[in-house]
Amino acid sequence: MKISKIIFIGGNRYKEDGPALSFIEICKKNNIQVDILVDKERIDYPTKTMGIFKEYLNENNINYHVISEISTKIIKKLLEKNTIIVTVNCRWIIKEEIIQLLNKNIYNYHNSSLPGQRGAACHSWRLMQGINDSHLTIHKLTSKLDKGEIIINKRIKFPKSCTTLESSYKHIEKNEKDIFKKFIFLKKLVGKKQNEEKSYYWPRLDTLKHGLIDWSWSAKDIKLFCSSFDKPFKGASTYLNKKRVFFSGVKVVDTKIYFHPYQAGLVYRISDEYFYVASINGGLKIKEIKPENADKSFKVKLGQRFITPIEKLYSAKIDKPGY
Repeated sequence: MKISKIIFIGGNRYKEDGPALSFIEICKKNNIQVDILVDKERIDYPTKTMGIFKEYLNENNINYHVISEISTKIIKKLLEKNTIIVTVNCRWIIKEEIIQLLNKNIYNYHNSSLPGQRGAACHSWRLMQGINDSHLTIHKLTSKLDKGEIIINKRIKFPKSCTTLESSYKHIEKNEKDIFKKFIFLKKLVGKKQNEEKSYYWPRLDTLKHGLIDWSWSAKDIKLFCSSFDKPFKGASTYLNKKRVFFSGVKVVDTKIYFHPYQAGLVYRISDEYFYVASINGGLKIKEIKPENADKSFKVKLGQRFITPIEKLYSAKIDKPGY
């Protein structure tokens, strides 16, 4: 299919140049007209090198529409010959009437494996599970979340250095461009059905609501959890003297030392660069510990204990995170 226009629904990742802006640049170079439908929050997302998302769109004369919901009315206004829709980090569920309006020429870019990593916050969940490989996927969009036929995918292997979302996104950035280029030049957008017996679904995550450390976990589990909420976000959090603090750059050390569960959360060493905190089956070496609010008097001292109140942990787990 020769594509003349793409309507993108969604936007960029937080503090990243991709994937939406990367895809727009590819469209511009290949004379494919572009329209963007974006929500009120994502239009003001900071990018990595191109300023605010809105600023880039304005400076490059990209047509965009800030909306609160997807309707057939606005889609009909933007439709032209040989138009397709591609959703990218889209927070809306697209209704069946819109899918039929485009004769099913509506697709979703999913930066993870299908059917094995359906849902949202895929790379946070991947890091949490300690999984080092994944796929980039473009699939047909249906009214059932992430269940459409796969048009094209590409396997990605993450090196050991990719321990945060930031480093993971940097690693996949070039591959995102490659898969999208291949997608727009496919002669036929024919898909392959997903294997439902291998499907896993994980919901959306919010750093402030869900990123709370449980000190009953092992050192490895805490480290993986911290990685999944690390840069570009604030990091996983806990409490010190009833003040919420955020961890960044967490590694497991001292695995041959037995720490009793009662020692979990205690600061046992401080160096010029790191804080060392006891946990079950090892210690945690932490690069940065920052309070929730700027506090010049904040200081971590030896023998202090990090603890997350039980009611906070309970609240994090019962919160309805969305699809």
